[in-house]
Amino acid sequence: MKGVGSIPTAPSRALNLKSEVKSMKKKRNILKKVLLICCMVGLLFTLTCYENYSEVAAASKASYKIVNKRQVKRYKDHKAEYLYQLPQLKGKSAAIKKINKSIMADYKKTFEYKRNLLDYFDVLKKSSHTYIFYLNKCKVTYNQKGYVSFKFTSSWYAGGIGETKDYGLTYRLRDGKKMTVQDVVYGKRSSVKKKIADTYAKKVYRIGYKYIMKMKYSDIDFYVKPGKKVCVCFGPYQPMGGHGCSVIVMKGKI
Repeated sequence: MKGVGSIPTAPSRALNLKSEVKSMKKKRNILKKVLLICCMVGLLFTLTCYENYSEVAAASKASYKIVNKRQVKRYKDHKAEYLYQLPQLKGKSAAIKKINKSIMADYKKTFEYKRNLLDYFDVLKKSSHTYIFYLNKCKVTYNQKGYVSFKFTSSWYAGGIGETKDYGLTYRLRDGKKMTVQDVVYGKRSSVKKKIADTYAKKVYRIGYKYIMKMKYSDIDFYVKPGKKVCVCFGPYQPMGGHGCSVIVMKGKI
């Protein structure tokens, strides 16, 4: 009769050993399955990270084309020319469509200039002024780090009188947002206008300070250049008029 503290017999030890071996095999199989699952999760994570990185890289720079929207009217040696260089981004995402729609709206704003030009040509075609025009030329000044910026040079001549000015359109590629000058000039948003006014007063004309401080942010034209530069543009009659076109360069965020 076995007591509580008695030593197991040989058959009992063999039985226990066999049970332990089965238990170890079972644990080993479970460990293999866990390791396999971990490897699969790790591989999936690696692939997911790679795909996300590729998407970001693809969105960091815009693919685009610039289309010449031109119309010419002639009479003997007289000519009236309308030109708008229309940039259009390539792609079908909601952000790209939003940007293209915004640029198209700017293009449509010039239709009135085109009508006036061609109507005026009928008056001038027998005068000594042989060439009148409205030209809006575009170039990309910034296309990296998820942003694209277009500089437009708009000029017109109507026989004895004309004007040239620069302006810009800048967009964030991630969501198609049209950037404001507050979004891109370095510093607090509330102090951007004062910074621009101070710089203009120092570099161009001091009286322009008050004029700029009264401007709406939406009326301040600009475009972006590499090296964290924001080029703020003023036409020939602003601020306070008579100082020609001027561009001041501000420190930027992008």
